[in-house]
Amino acid sequence: MDATRAVTALLAVVTVTAGFAPAAATAATGPAVGSSTAASGPALQTDASNPCVGTIRERPENATLLSLQGARGSSYTTALLTGIAPNGSIIGVHNVTGHGGRWAYDVDPLANGNLLMASTEPGITVVTEIDPATGEHVSVRRFEDVEDGHDADLHGDELYLVDKGDERNRVLIYNLTREEITWQYRFDEHSEAFPRDGGGPYADDWTHVNDVERIGDGLIMASIRNFDEVVAIDRETKEIAWTLGEDGNHDVLFEQHNPDYFEGENGTPTVIVADSRNDRVVEYARIEAGADVDLGANATRVNDEWVRTWTLEGGQLDDPRDADRLPNGNTLVSDRRGHRLLEVTPAGEVVWEVYGPWQPYDAERIGTGDESSGPTMREADATGTVEMTGSQGIDVDRQEQCYEYLTSSDRDDRLLPPGALDGGASDQSTTDAGGANATDQSDERVTATPALGTGSDGSDGWTVAAGLLGAAALVAAALLTRRLG
Repeated sequence: MDATRAVTALLAVVTVTAGFAPAAATAATGPAVGSSTAASGPALQTDASNPCVGTIRERPENATLLSLQGARGSSYTTALLTGIAPNGSIIGVHNVTGHGGRWAYDVDPLANGNLLMASTEPGITVVTEIDPATGEHVSVRRFEDVEDGHDADLHGDELYLVDKGDERNRVLIYNLTREEITWQYRFDEHSEAFPRDGGGPYADDWTHVNDVERIGDGLIMASIRNFDEVVAIDRETKEIAWTLGEDGNHDVLFEQHNPDYFEGENGTPTVIVADSRNDRVVEYARIEAGADVDLGANATRVNDEWVRTWTLEGGQLDDPRDADRLPNGNTLVSDRRGHRLLEVTPAGEVVWEVYGPWQPYDAERIGTGDESSGPTMREADATGTVEMTGSQGIDVDRQEQCYEYLTSSDRDDRLLPPGALDGGASDQSTTDAGGANATDQSDERVTATPALGTGSDGSDGWTVAAGLLGAAALVAAALLTRRLG
């Protein structure tokens, strides 16, 4: 793709002009592998001054975004969003805490060249549109009645959100044109599927719903962490179309995060998910029992509806938070307590690794689409369980060095080269995110740039963020341990 090559060239220019160390002059050997370039040697460390670089055997063509939630044990750390060059150099670091935020969660590229980020301030959810070339907050919206929203997805004029507030426990759709909530699914209104004696303690982080995704055919997929389940909800009827996992059945899922739905060329519904408390990444295919299909060698049927087609484990994986299938068949894994971001082959080999203290959450590889966009493991003929190998790992001293490196005073907020996300049609737009249950904290108004192909004039944009929250950011400190992740 010509746009991809252009992004790569721009990235190299920005990396040098920003004052970051360029890659060492090491000749690549062998042909390109997928969307990565094979590098000589077992582990090419390309920037010795950067303590955040680990294993690099293949260089991706494009930059990568990684959010760092912002906690170390029961203490707050700085919540960050980082832009990482293919050689592991840091393009820029967006200080979420410095802009008044508490936690940093989901980040999505938008069709207009900006980024959409879900973060929090004490007790509320914040959805921010960021210009990645400058770090400017193009628009900010605070949802006071949406607590600790880990995820925000934008589809046309609809913003999909999760709300784990004890009095609500819901997924919802906020209409940007009408400036109101137009649809919601409250889990406590569906006791046949979500009994109050299931999950966590009722009225005390009961569901911990942490992800929402529109998956087509009128279905909305949600991750209910404390029920160990991923479900598809029919938007019209609010019936559960399918369920992956079962409350308390930790053989299937155990307090999972960030499931991605994709189908691949064979059209089989497939979910890849960070199976957090099981310290693994798993892929499931929805294949009814008795169906006349090849499940793939070493695949494991877990019930009459789902087959586990791939498991990545070992290699000291520790509470992973995100797993995205890339177009080259590799998987991008955010390893929370391993403080690292890994690109792993279907056979389990780490080919690209950078570090991110503390608590990496969500990652996006630029140019590969939103969430997972690659082949299923059945299509790759790579089903079964594999052991992760090849990570350099990171000890506590290195974590401290990397954190200091990322938070050094000379960092600016820019994340990507100018225009890195431009091009390509999308149903995402950034017209407005205000109205009911959202409050402005500034009288200044800005116009949001319309997404490509939407036809929107971008008028009546979101509001500019107010200043730092200061001491108010400590209000939720007592709830820190219970609310993490």
